[in-house]
Amino acid sequence: MTFLPRQDVPRWQRNHVGRRRIRVLRVSAGVLLMLSVWWLSHDYAMTLLRSTTLEDEAIIEISPVSMSLIPPRIWQIMFPKAGSSDPITPDQLGDTASWLALNPDFSYTLIGPKGANDLILEAFPEQPQVVKVFEDLPNVAMKSDLLRYGVLHTHGGVYTDTDTVAIRGVDQWIPADIRDQVRLVVGIEYDRRDDRPWPGIFHWVQFCQWTIAAAPGHPVFEGMIARALRSIMELANQGERAFVDLHLSTLEVMNSTGPAAWTEIVFEHLQAFDPSLNTTADLSYMEEPTLFGDILVLPIDGFGMGQQHSHSSNDGSVPSAALARHLFRGSWKDDW
Repeated sequence: MTFLPRQDVPRWQRNHVGRRRIRVLRVSAGVLLMLSVWWLSHDYAMTLLRSTTLEDEAIIEISPVSMSLIPPRIWQIMFPKAGSSDPITPDQLGDTASWLALNPDFSYTLIGPKGANDLILEAFPEQPQVVKVFEDLPNVAMKSDLLRYGVLHTHGGVYTDTDTVAIRGVDQWIPADIRDQVRLVVGIEYDRRDDRPWPGIFHWVQFCQWTIAAAPGHPVFEGMIARALRSIMELANQGERAFVDLHLSTLEVMNSTGPAAWTEIVFEHLQAFDPSLNTTADLSYMEEPTLFGDILVLPIDGFGMGQQHSHSSNDGSVPSAALARHLFRGSWKDDW
């Protein structure tokens, strides 16, 4: 929490005070006496106190957001299931209320199919191949993956799935002393530790992409889009299929646009900041948020509490490290 020092008066205010003093010097002694009495009156003293308090409260309220490099925006995506034209119902957005309530000064955008096409065109104006892949892919999970990367790359902010719940406001996610350094916040969704491998998990430690916070233009998204496009092209070429005819397995989706591919790209950026990292296993047993360059990595409870693995807190309590929770209500796999 940051307070402005009392002596740091803006230049326009100092000039105003100076001009007022010149005028005061020109008034008569009698008027000065009357002003002195008025100045010391109880009512004015209380008014001055209230004014100062309101100013301080305003500074306290806005400074966490204004210091952050991550814009105060929240993005969610809602696509109908493949082949369905059913409208969105309020029940499907029941968890969104937590994001609005805890982030009152943030803009909020729910992206549907039409808005998705517009945003993809905006994000990749010089990459028609990405636009074509997005338009032709039948898999709504893959389209959602590509869209979140594009939106965060272009606009920044927080992307979060519609089946997540906010636990703390976004302006509390990053410690104040590093808030002006962090341009990407990622959370661990799986940490093998000393356990057996978990089915469908490619990495020893894997990052989630159900919630991501980022400054616009972070290079991780360019790398992720290139990685996803390369994987999709390879899958299409293997079966000599058009993008519209790609019907992929769960593992293929996870390793092309999903969390396995996302983990690979994020880890490459972590290694660039810390060459001592050899594999994701070097991140295992993380207990505190850790900064690598401009990337803040959260331990398992940051975005991944309530799971049955990875030493995630799942006893019904809300750990102090928890910032958001994924409820796994999505049904993307039904469309794969």
